[in-house]
Amino acid sequence: MKIFGHPVHTMLVHFPIALWSLASIFDGVALLGYQEAWRASTLLMGLGSGIATIAMLPGLVDLATLPIKARPTGQRHMSFMIVAWIFYLLALVFHIDRGAISPTPNLWGFALGAIGFGCLAIGGYYGAELVYRHGAGQISDKSSR
Repeated sequence: MKIFGHPVHTMLVHFPIALWSLASIFDGVALLGYQEAWRASTLLMGLGSGIATIAMLPGLVDLATLPIKARPTGQRHMSFMIVAWIFYLLALVFHIDRGAISPTPNLWGFALGAIGFGCLAIGGYYGAELVYRHGAGQISDKSSR
C-alpha cells in the first residue's frame, strides 16, 4: 500500500519502534527509583500501540503482495510484531491503576514490556530482511530516483 509512491507501512513503523523502545528504557529507569519515568513510559507505550495498530493494515496489504519467496519472512515478521504489540498492551494494563497511570512502577509492567521489546527486536530483524534481502517496500520506478 503506497501513498504518492511511498510505502505507508514503512513510513509508520518507525514510530512504534522508537516509542516502544523508549518505553522499555523508561520502565527500567523507573524501577531504579525515578518514578516520573513510569508516567512517561505509559504514555510512550500507549502512543506506540496506537500507531502500531494503524500500521498493521498497510502491513497486511503489503504481506499479501509479497513474492512467494519472501512470504515466510513476512509471516515471521508479522508474527513477532503482533506478539510484541500484545505484550506492550499487556504491559500497559500493568501501568494503569483504577483508570489512571499507576503512581509506582511494578515488575510485571517492566517484564511484559521487556518481552515485548525482545519480540520487537526479532520482528524488526525480519522486517529488515524483507527490505534489504527481498526488496519489499522499495520504490521500483527507476525514473523517480
